[in-house]
Amino acid sequence: MSEGAFARSFAERVAQRSRELETRVCLGIDPRPEAHPLTNPQRFDGDPAKTARAVVHYFQGIIEATSDLVACYKLQSAFFEVLGIPGLIALAQLLADIKEAGVPVILDAKRGDIGSTSAAYARAYLADGVFNADALTVNPYLGFDTLEPFVALASESGRGVLIVLKTSNPGSGDLQDLRLEGGELLWEHLSARIARLAQETLDERGYTPLGVVAGATYPEQLARIRAALPQSLLLVPGYGTQGGTAQSVASAFADGGAAVVSASRSLTYRSVDDDFAELSRAATLVMRDELNRI
Repeated sequence: MSEGAFARSFAERVAQRSRELETRVCLGIDPRPEAHPLTNPQRFDGDPAKTARAVVHYFQGIIEATSDLVACYKLQSAFFEVLGIPGLIALAQLLADIKEAGVPVILDAKRGDIGSTSAAYARAYLADGVFNADALTVNPYLGFDTLEPFVALASESGRGVLIVLKTSNPGSGDLQDLRLEGGELLWEHLSARIARLAQETLDERGYTPLGVVAGATYPEQLARIRAALPQSLLLVPGYGTQGGTAQSVASAFADGGAAVVSASRSLTYRSVDDDFAELSRAATLVMRDELNRI
């Protein structure tokens, strides 16, 4: 990493883009090759390399069409991994393209493990390798010691760690809403621990590398998370296809709190014709304006 490459932290860069461009949109890139004729594997006789190259070209068009409307992009690693080695090459290419465009990028990989494995994941995604991103989603449910390598490296490099806290899926409550002996829910206990760690990792400008993932489909819990973590960036998935609305995410911005709201399919697969990038821009503009109104 060149000296000064991360003179400002991930959270500060996202906050600055949000202010300057008046946007709270995090555009999610989840490649679904079968969803568009231009990337459909059948077009390439199932050749994974040609399919992955088509995916790159497709999303390069969307990035070019939307970069002035988004606070950041989020790439979901699973949709690249399923394409095999060509998919991983496509992931590295799009990460590089987004950074070249000067837009912060989140890698949504939800990594989490113990000891040296966790440290290896941190180096893979938060150092300077081919898969490095500005921020990484991580899973805390193996224990807080598993977060230490991610937090240490993010603090050192100016990157971000987005900790999965309360997710948008219907079954999230199976574990996250379990009530502990002290009466608090599991996610509430985690939010209190994260808040203490966030306070300990504030930089000289008042930003912490620790953010959390909190789903748009649980607005009451989202409001409580915002109150518990006033200094952390919230990544709010579940907008659009999963049922989240501008109104349901309003509390994420309470009292000047920093947040980005993520949508993927509803922004990137709007057409089966060649106007996919144009329609993606139009949908992103609508989402941006809806969020700004609330």
